[in-house]
Amino acid sequence: MRTLTSQQLTQAALDSRDFSEVVEAAARFLGNPLVIIAAATGSIVGHSRELTPPDDTWLAAVDRGYITLEFVATLANWDHYKDRDPSRRYECITVTAINGRPRRFYKLTVRGQLLGYLNITRLDESFDTLPEEDCHFAAQLLATELYLQYKAMDTGAAAGTADASFLLDLIRGTFRSRAHFVDRIALSSFRTDRAYRVLSVELEEFFSYNAGEDTFKRELLAVFRRPVLAIDEHRLYLVVEEGEVTGSAAAGPMAELDRVLKKWKLICGISDPIVDLYEFDRYRRQALEAAGLRRYLLDPPASYTFFDAVKSYSLLCRIPREELLHYCSQKVYSIFQYDQAEHTDYIATLSAYLVANRSVKATAASLHVHRNTVNYRLTRIRELFDLDLEDLRYAHQVLLSCQMIRLLQS
Repeated sequence: MRTLTSQQLTQAALDSRDFSEVVEAAARFLGNPLVIIAAATGSIVGHSRELTPPDDTWLAAVDRGYITLEFVATLANWDHYKDRDPSRRYECITVTAINGRPRRFYKLTVRGQLLGYLNITRLDESFDTLPEEDCHFAAQLLATELYLQYKAMDTGAAAGTADASFLLDLIRGTFRSRAHFVDRIALSSFRTDRAYRVLSVELEEFFSYNAGEDTFKRELLAVFRRPVLAIDEHRLYLVVEEGEVTGSAAAGPMAELDRVLKKWKLICGISDPIVDLYEFDRYRRQALEAAGLRRYLLDPPASYTFFDAVKSYSLLCRIPREELLHYCSQKVYSIFQYDQAEHTDYIATLSAYLVANRSVKATAASLHVHRNTVNYRLTRIRELFDLDLEDLRYAHQVLLSCQMIRLLQS
């Protein structure tokens, strides 16, 4: 039952001493239980206490203080899952899949910055007749109050912990100066004498309305000893100590990371080691490039990619496309033209062979063909184009030209 008008809600916000009082007033205004969720981590930063639904999922979430990482990752893909009703003036996501009780989510945004989400949960029939203008008004007011609270705390988000809040500030580049950075890192568990790596997990196609056990987050946290994570837009960022990124896709923590990523059908980019976290953005972009450029690698062995593996592509991407051909070997370009005309796979074979350090067996495994097929193709390449792949300097030029061709093909 609604017991406050919009004017009374506004006055309650002006008179309130803390954010929880504003949430309580907004719940009375909308006549339904509310939960306020931090966008970066899924932490519950506010919820109504007078209005609560007879809903075990709702009660369990506010009791533990966060929604599942799976759910907040789904909300981060807002444009994919928002309601498609053309009559709506304001965007929202309506969810009934959790336990049948409808929930409606609105973004809490101030000055273009997404702070969190407003979750309105159905208490009674009044939920079905809530004017969307009132929901939008409450969301705007709560977003403003949340923004003021964060500013007072001098953090970019109420991320639930000092570490996650500090990470979000790193991601968004909100530090005013190095002195400000030094003050903030002192409040976290990050160390200035240690090296870290940034991991970026693409969540653009991620979908889950699981609101119970936080399986996804638990599995990620089990891979590393002390990871710090936050979600920004449709990416999940993790920062881990350099020494934890050890092993291979066959053993160690990286094998476990690969298993988790494959289970959830995700890919991850991993930066070079960071010595100075004040330079975080450079390494964040490395992780993004590692994830984005992995498509140029032939048969990547794992669901994660180190930036080191795509550095040549990163460098080549900085050359205007129309200029790339000026640096490409003419023989390699001739092979590319032959592929186009004869529907052969000589460029891919040549590239895989050189990446595999001229091992026919490894090339065959990479291309998923028989070794006799590789030998035949290499023989034909030598016959048709007179390539000398025994000269390491020339082989390097050929490989670089093959990579240029792959970029041009895209």
